[in-house]
Amino acid sequence: MKDKSAEEGTFSSSVFIRMIEYLSFGAAVISAALVIFTLLMTGYSVFQRYVLGTPVTWTDEMSGFLVVAIVMLGAAETLRRGEHISVDILSSKATGGRKKMLVILSFLATAFLAAVLFISAWEAVQFSYAIGVYSSGYLEAPLWIPQSFLLVGAGLLFLISLARAVDGILKWRRS
Repeated sequence: MKDKSAEEGTFSSSVFIRMIEYLSFGAAVISAALVIFTLLMTGYSVFQRYVLGTPVTWTDEMSGFLVVAIVMLGAAETLRRGEHISVDILSSKATGGRKKMLVILSFLATAFLAAVLFISAWEAVQFSYAIGVYSSGYLEAPLWIPQSFLLVGAGLLFLISLARAVDGILKWRRS
């Protein structure tokens, strides 16, 4: 599933694809910041609980929401860099045009799954917002807020995978 630009982590030459890739990179930066924030928040919670004897009740729930945000915001950048786990039983044996076709098909399959996830997340966010669903923990946060990270991540994953598929098709036709 790796192509030359994915292996090097470089950005594409097309302006539209480059914009999508910069958005993906920006989301990954936010994801990395959330990892650091989650680490600090967890350390604060541990300190409060075991050193001061006053447990913080909301950090577990917040950590769960943040893990969803971290994963979804980082997924597109991971695909852009070619670092997703992949099954290469067929692609490792394929050569030439067949290998390129398998790469394109894998990007299209990823785009399809990202679209399904986006549609499902859209319906969940709409439902949660419409009836005012809140989390059942100490935070009592409106659930549409953490669910929105599913939308952003799935949308970016869809755009990156579709852009890579189109880019692969164009390169395949030129060769």
